[in-house]
Amino acid sequence: MRPRTDDLGPRSRPGSARHRWGGPVRLLARPPLADVFDRGRARASALAAYGATIGGAFAVGPLVGGLLTELLDWRAIFFVNVPIGLVTLLLTLRWVPESRDPRPRAADVPGQLLAAVGLAAFVFAVLRGHEIGWSDAQAVIAFVLAVGALVAFVAHEMRTAEPMLPPYLLANRAFVGAQVAAFAISASLFAVFVYTTLYLQNVLLLSPVQAGLVYLPATVAMFVVAGATAKLDRVVPAWVSLSCSLALVAVGLLMMTVAEADSSKYVLLPGLVVACAAAGVFNPAMSGIVLGESTAAHSGLAAGINDAFRQTGIAVGVAVLGMFLPAESLLPGGSPQDFVSGLQGALVAAAFVAVLGTVVCAVCLRPRPQTAPVFGDAESDTVELPAVTG
Repeated sequence: MRPRTDDLGPRSRPGSARHRWGGPVRLLARPPLADVFDRGRARASALAAYGATIGGAFAVGPLVGGLLTELLDWRAIFFVNVPIGLVTLLLTLRWVPESRDPRPRAADVPGQLLAAVGLAAFVFAVLRGHEIGWSDAQAVIAFVLAVGALVAFVAHEMRTAEPMLPPYLLANRAFVGAQVAAFAISASLFAVFVYTTLYLQNVLLLSPVQAGLVYLPATVAMFVVAGATAKLDRVVPAWVSLSCSLALVAVGLLMMTVAEADSSKYVLLPGLVVACAAAGVFNPAMSGIVLGESTAAHSGLAAGINDAFRQTGIAVGVAVLGMFLPAESLLPGGSPQDFVSGLQGALVAAAFVAVLGTVVCAVCLRPRPQTAPVFGDAESDTVELPAVTG
């Protein structure tokens, strides 16, 4: 592939990344989907297949996890990923073309450590505060550590030459909106799976395999819908797809609030189908937004940031939603009614997060023609990053 320029050169002007942050901007090699598939029908089909793969993983995961738990041990769900990872690595080395950056960025070790400490301390503080009291010394110290580490992270990212989260990317409102949307769906739908699984097993007394089978129709719906989005993306703007999908996630979560301590094992299924089908629309559209906003500059880094927001959303969502459930009800032998009441509150809170994500998508991802981004010519990867793009 063509070598990429390391400097924005004469195109730099006020409002550009170089002007705002005082130095040359290194352009990363593009991730495989952006590198192998050009814009248009080919990339849309590839993103649809990518989203369908995610849906397929959710379809297979709970059922296989249940089988491993029942037939072997719950620790097997971690060990099984080792051979899967090794096979994936070998296939990647064999079939995925290299897109190495000729001038790779240095690792931002201090930034990574500060972010990890801040997020871990925050999650620990929420979990411990909920369990032993918010005024407990452990919870208070953890909150103080979280705030201090995250403030230090922001200050470090503003000063360092090669930050893990380049501040100028946050000047792109569409890029920021995409990260908020990714965080929102993870902190709502995917985080709540932890507590719906506990409901199925600890309240309705289903086995791990039976609980996995309850999820199967919904996750198959995610797989099918994701695979059909190639044609949808040609006629529906991505911001509309993302906004509508998050709104439907909220609807599906609210539909699940009908669960009671003596409900049928299928009580969650209608809401799960609606929410997971919406997630099937969300995944390919989100990938398309991230690549579309960052293909010319820092697309590899942007894709990594998007994944980080997804994973952070799950971790924070699990911790925060857990605040709605009495700690003792989470364990076998706890009050089923207390757990159900807490689960209903957590589902409403998760739906609220999805609604906030819907609003952010509608505001940030809707294009603004008067502030359209300026890209380089077709033969050059040199670009100018506008202060705000849509």
